[in-house]
Amino acid sequence: MRLLVALLPRSRRDWGRALLAETAHADKSLRWILGGVRLVGWSWFDWMIGGNLMKTVVATLSTVNVAMGLFLMGLFVFTVDNASVVLALAVGLIIQGGYTLWYMWGAGKQSWATRVLLVGQTLALLVGAGGFLISTLNNVAPRGGDPEYGPIVVGAAIATQAAATLYFYAVRREATGSKASVGI
Repeated sequence: MRLLVALLPRSRRDWGRALLAETAHADKSLRWILGGVRLVGWSWFDWMIGGNLMKTVVATLSTVNVAMGLFLMGLFVFTVDNASVVLALAVGLIIQGGYTLWYMWGAGKQSWATRVLLVGQTLALLVGAGGFLISTLNNVAPRGGDPEYGPIVVGAAIATQAAATLYFYAVRREATGSKASVGI
């Protein structure tokens, strides 16, 4: 159990030491030990997902989406088969990733910016998940026998960044106890 207390985040180590002192005479049953392991595991999970690690994940996903959008934009410009859906996906990826990065860097401190982020990411989650699902179903029996994986990847990228951003915003808002958070 001392090892589990040592693994707790610093803010909870005093609590862990106090718990060890209180339970020095407690029954060392398997259920009690599993409860302690669960508490330590949840503390670490909560700290990692609600903290800087998740912010890094959201920033990375946003950067990847901007890069993917720029790549698709180049594909649209330099290829003969200029499908308008490629341009729409490129612009959507650039806007989604760029706005999220802009917001995370503290530029979006106004309440309207938060609303735009939440509405945009919610719509992106629906569009990305829908695109992923439709593309996957189309690849079950592809036309001409040639499955297309690009739309699946783009749909997954859009939906993943949106879900991560919304989750991080909700966790950060809950952790700060604010009702109108003004930045991630």
